[in-house]
Amino acid sequence: MRVNKLRSKLSREGPIFGMGYYSQSLAIMEIIGHSGFDYVFVDCEHSPLGVDAQLENVIRAADYAGLGTLVRVKGNDEHMIRNALEFGADAVCVPHVRCAADAKRAISYAKFPPWGVRGAAGDVRAAHYGAGAFDWKAYVEQSNRDSMIVPLAEDREFFDDIDAILAVEGVDMVNIGPLDLAMSLGLGALARTDVPEVQTRFDMLLKKSAQKGIHVHCPALPTTQEQARRLAAAGAKAILLRNDLICVKTMCKQYVDDIVGPIRGG
Repeated sequence: MRVNKLRSKLSREGPIFGMGYYSQSLAIMEIIGHSGFDYVFVDCEHSPLGVDAQLENVIRAADYAGLGTLVRVKGNDEHMIRNALEFGADAVCVPHVRCAADAKRAISYAKFPPWGVRGAAGDVRAAHYGAGAFDWKAYVEQSNRDSMIVPLAEDREFFDDIDAILAVEGVDMVNIGPLDLAMSLGLGALARTDVPEVQTRFDMLLKKSAQKGIHVHCPALPTTQEQARRLAAAGAKAILLRNDLICVKTMCKQYVDDIVGPIRGG
């Protein structure tokens, strides 16, 4: 049976570290894994990457490189959530979960009956295509136990209903989205967790999640060792360090500033 790498890594003591993934490059995915990251945050919401055969190959590359996979789909959609899990995603991040009903619906799409309404298929990658000594009952039980839905706390309404959301069975981890949360609070594009209105809600999420034994996933903004240490000390379990496109952009700017610019400038 397939091992959920992300859940396994979350069982370790201390925080785990991941990188966002937008580029669709399988080579970059392998580089992320071989560099020593624990997991990858595959963003289908804000990239051209769809929940299709291309995503399956992305997850396959992540598996090969030893990475846990957290896939953010484009919405709270039954087909996208089910397909991401069938392709082998360890966890699915669902954007704009605003209430307990949203969380329950997403979890129902990820779990087989009687827990949820997930459609049944054994000839999928997550089931090893039903090859070998496949046991359908064991697969269903393990999938219901191991599959993870990660609500994205990025709206004012999430925090209005936070107690009910965290009480939903199957919520194992919550992701905070500081940029959209700041926008939802009318603060504009402030992609930081230390803005007072955002920090207050982040602290609330950390406290209430800890009481429920729920992990918190969040980006380190700004992306510094100091900020990552601060998040870990506050109780964040999974810490996201930028994404592959930002890393390439930063490297290109550095080369232009340090080499190209001075030579062209004489």
